[in-house]
Amino acid sequence: MRPEILPIDPLSQVVFIHDYLQLVFQDACFSIYNSSELSLGGVSVLFGQPGFCDGLVSLIGQALKSVSGSPSLTLSFQSGAILVVAQSGSGPEAWQFNSVGGPIVVEQNA
Repeated sequence: MRPEILPIDPLSQVVFIHDYLQLVFQDACFSIYNSSELSLGGVSVLFGQPGFCDGLVSLIGQALKSVSGSPSLTLSFQSGAILVVAQSGSGPEAWQFNSVGGPIVVEQNA
């Protein structure tokens, strides 16, 4: 059974690091290493396309409604925005979740 990976705090920070990103929810964090797609207001944009970064940053202050880690990571925000992480990528890990005092969950690439 996979540990709970649904942060209770709203998104507080989005960090773009060279070729991956981090979504920080106060004491919990998703590090996303694979390509991802953001659906926001009926428009979908891929990581690296114009509007992707601005779209993610616009979600600061919003809580997650649900998180699914299988078959790919899907983060659904209360506003209806959805971030889907690709199942495969160039590195060994697809994404990682960690929280203070909680589990560290690492998903390998398919």
